[in-house]
Amino acid sequence: MKEIDFYPEICEKFKKYLIAYLPNDAEINYSFNKLLPQMIDEINKKFGVSETNDSYIPKLKLDILFGVKISNKKLFYILFEVKYLNQLGLAEYSQLSGYLQVAKNIKCGILFLVLKPNSNSSLSNDFNEIIRTNNLPMEWKMMLDTMGKPEEFSYKTGISYYIPNNGIDWIDAKNIGGISSFEELATEIEHLK
Repeated sequence: MKEIDFYPEICEKFKKYLIAYLPNDAEINYSFNKLLPQMIDEINKKFGVSETNDSYIPKLKLDILFGVKISNKKLFYILFEVKYLNQLGLAEYSQLSGYLQVAKNIKCGILFLVLKPNSNSSLSNDFNEIIRTNNLPMEWKMMLDTMGKPEEFSYKTGISYYIPNNGIDWIDAKNIGGISSFEELATEIEHLK
């Protein structure tokens, strides 16, 4: 099996869990295994909106993108980097962080591990130690200076994992500013202006 084989199952299960923590008027749609501009267009069409943004949308090939809409608020996008491994390491987290730095309009990213059979830990020893000792930034505020125009943007990350045909769990990253539960993710979404 490959990561892509799990995308539909991940999307449906994650949507089911997340919607339970959002207001009654919340809607969730998703797209997977496409370029980011295509995913945003697909999600917008599912919501029946034509949000136009003049900012550059990089042509990144991404695993999963969720769009969440609550009443009159802007769409909130969540980027998922999915890995089918025995354990996660810093390299996988770095890939997620790099995508979010390039796709500046996405404020949230989830590193999502689908655990292979016979895995005994979701994080490698080194990566677990980096998180446990509070040495992994998971809430970022960045300042860019593009052709003399300073621009600030921010994003927040979380790490969750899934055992096929079972539930979704989260790595506790509260002490380092990360998202550690569906409740915390829902709070991030609801605070979007």
